[in-house]
Amino acid sequence: MINSNRIYVYYEDIPQDMINAFVAIEDERFWSHNGIDIRGIIRAAVRGIKSRNFDEGASTITQQLIKNQVFNVGMDETTFLQSLERKIWEQSLAIELEKKYTKKQILEYYLNTIYLGNGVNGIEAASERYFGKAINQLSISEISVIAGITQNPYQFDPIIFPEYNAKRRKLVLKKMLDLKYIDKATYDECLNDNVYSRIQQVKKVRDDNAHYNTYFTDEIIKSLKDDFMEMYGMSEAEAYNEVYTGGYSIYSTQDKGIQAICDKVVNDDEYYPDNTAVALEYVLTLSAADGMTKYNYDTYDLLSYFRESTGDPYYNNIYSSKDTARAAANRFIEAMIDKTGASFEAEDFTTSPQPQCTFVIMDQKTGYVKAIVGGRGEKTGNLTYDRATMGTRQPGSTFKVLAAFMPYLETGGNLAFTQKDEPYEYADGTPVVNWYGGYYDKGSIRDGIRDSMNIIAVKTLTLITPQVGFDYVNKLGFTTLVDEELTSWGTVVSDITQSLALGGLTYGVTNYEITAAYAAIANGGVYTKPVLYSKVVDHDGNVVIDNTKPANRQKRVMKATTAWMLIDAMKDVVTSGTGTPARLNSGCVAAGKTGTTSSTYDVWFCGMTAYYTASIWWGYDSNVRLGDVIVHKTMWRDIMDKIAARDNWDPEKDIMDKPEDITQVTVCELTGLLPSADCPTRTDYGDITALPKERCPGHEIIKLCLDSHKIATEKCPNTKDFVVTTDIETGKKTIQDADFQYDDEIFTSICDMHMSREELGLSDKGEPIITTKANEGGTISQTTTVPMKATVTVFITPNAGYEIKDVKVDGQSVGPVSEYTLTNVTRGHTIEAIFGKIGEQPTEPEPSTEDTTEESTEETTEETEEPSEDTSEEGGDPEQPADQ
Repeated sequence: MINSNRIYVYYEDIPQDMINAFVAIEDERFWSHNGIDIRGIIRAAVRGIKSRNFDEGASTITQQLIKNQVFNVGMDETTFLQSLERKIWEQSLAIELEKKYTKKQILEYYLNTIYLGNGVNGIEAASERYFGKAINQLSISEISVIAGITQNPYQFDPIIFPEYNAKRRKLVLKKMLDLKYIDKATYDECLNDNVYSRIQQVKKVRDDNAHYNTYFTDEIIKSLKDDFMEMYGMSEAEAYNEVYTGGYSIYSTQDKGIQAICDKVVNDDEYYPDNTAVALEYVLTLSAADGMTKYNYDTYDLLSYFRESTGDPYYNNIYSSKDTARAAANRFIEAMIDKTGASFEAEDFTTSPQPQCTFVIMDQKTGYVKAIVGGRGEKTGNLTYDRATMGTRQPGSTFKVLAAFMPYLETGGNLAFTQKDEPYEYADGTPVVNWYGGYYDKGSIRDGIRDSMNIIAVKTLTLITPQVGFDYVNKLGFTTLVDEELTSWGTVVSDITQSLALGGLTYGVTNYEITAAYAAIANGGVYTKPVLYSKVVDHDGNVVIDNTKPANRQKRVMKATTAWMLIDAMKDVVTSGTGTPARLNSGCVAAGKTGTTSSTYDVWFCGMTAYYTASIWWGYDSNVRLGDVIVHKTMWRDIMDKIAARDNWDPEKDIMDKPEDITQVTVCELTGLLPSADCPTRTDYGDITALPKERCPGHEIIKLCLDSHKIATEKCPNTKDFVVTTDIETGKKTIQDADFQYDDEIFTSICDMHMSREELGLSDKGEPIITTKANEGGTISQTTTVPMKATVTVFITPNAGYEIKDVKVDGQSVGPVSEYTLTNVTRGHTIEAIFGKIGEQPTEPEPSTEDTTEESTEETTEETEEPSEDTSEEGGDPEQPADQ
């Protein structure tokens, strides 16, 4: 932490020569004005109106402080009017600031926050950066170098542009001489001092011995800053200053031995391709001739330029070497200068090796983070980009456990529940595709976890609804999930979708947060907020932050039984599933889940042991397809094996003890209900308090003709028996393992593809014969032939003292109807009426005769007609013809 890029120093510890130098060059009337310099304003106003640049003088130190802390150093301005408006606000606020604070307080804060190039803020950090010593050891010559940087930290950078800084430094010394802060002898001595050679020597030593905070230390600083902002209502700048200057003792949770193991593995070139590339991060600033207008560009602008100029929509910032990245940046600079007519002012050119990798490991019981690797390669600064805590990536299949299977088990499910692995679509019609390209016929919840089955996961989330899945996963400490959000381009985005099951998120997640989520599973369903320090003690010995009691940071997010079932299934991932390369050579128990995004841009392994939970991400900073990659799993294994060897882990120690409410459950494989005698079954674990209560009604067998997909007859040459399940709530029937489309008519339609004319009930002319018959006690329409696809209605009339007892169509009862309509007739049918005396049992009917039939049969040739009110819901034909 002592190597941060800003180090606070109080006014009484600032050398008087340093104070004099800054006052002389920046605000010579600082001690006498009230926040604004009237004489300077009048002088600068004339120049400002002429040049349209209001940054030329007249800004007092108080105004500069406000500009730097409130107005983002003027970088948000793009017009002359914005600059003028900001200047007016600066002056107004400067007067108010001087009413509230003393001159010494204002100068102290100014000298500690002003940017002095090379990524440092404040005079103490600048002194160490340029001269390698504290400000109380600086000579006036060296002080004048630092004071000369302020006006333009890039142009007057004493390392990059010593010649420009020398001119500015001379002006600083001349001002100090004029104001009698130094005498002529000191002035001459400073001008003759070869101060810039010392700066270069310090730079060389610094480069040779460069040392920056680790990612872990950076995260401690940022986390403590956040805590102070919340605890004390501080601004970010105030909180950082409190961290740096408060004299706190911070008790880190880091295990340096584990950190060293993680760093060594992640940075071992053996785990990466031979042709390691680099990623370019770039920032460019151009300045227009008016001195006011700035053109700011970043990596996104660079990529947009090259995508347009090359015609390659997939052009990214990954280059084969640092030299090719430099060449691309140079080409971009030239193009932007040609486009704007502006001149080069500054750039930030940074490359990092690719592919990249992050690793986070924590104690699931305490939430203590033991190590963080925020990226591969040399760290080149403090508080830099940490991919482990700041980089959001799509989590892929690691989210199946968190968003689909965990919520399902929480809402009464069990590991035995089985679903068909078959063609399946999202609600919008987009197909869900398995990573293995085809289908495994069926899969239980355990199968879905072990083999990372996409369709099983999406079906499971759909069953419980995406809203329920989102609600459960949102309890796991993620800060990047989106309930509903209106984008800047006017569309609404949300993570409450079916693709949540496969980790299809709006922004993605960080390694830090997903490790904490998996740690909740390893901790028996109790989420513990991760921390980087166990306690923080102030300079008086008072504990200001106490993280030593995990219970204060814990909440139950799932039942212990759910956590145990997930762990048990994830053990299979490591022993026989998609995560076998992560199986520990030490023999220690491990469980986890693999994750690969659909375009193979990201690969993950989130795993756990009885001791720690750890996650690894591997991929390019920009989206680059990885193909089949398993090296991240072996890296996870190697890190955990090295820790196991160091700490002498017990290979028999389990991740979690089995809860008392865990029991084996056997369910029907087709319905998930308690099985009946003939049900195919699956046995696995479930929560004894949430077992199925309904028993499967059983399954009928239907023999279908494979040619017509209708009920087979003895004439059908190719047949197959299918199991039919019935939903106990809706009554809907489902044919298991059907690889064809069908509707409810299939259960009554008899195949006629392989039958003779006689068997089909057709006349010599090929017309359907409607045969009618009735017993004594009434009449029925006479037997007749009808044209193909005709609609015909048969009327049934009882005699006096009789009633219709029943009507059968092709042997199946349709009830005591007085008329029956057949539609779209393509084969013969038999309709029989059964009469009986009112109140007596009927006798079986005889074939119809002249005495029991009537000529009132109505016949049409329309292909469709609504059946009469008394006909069945299926249109009156229990055996639908083949061409319906």
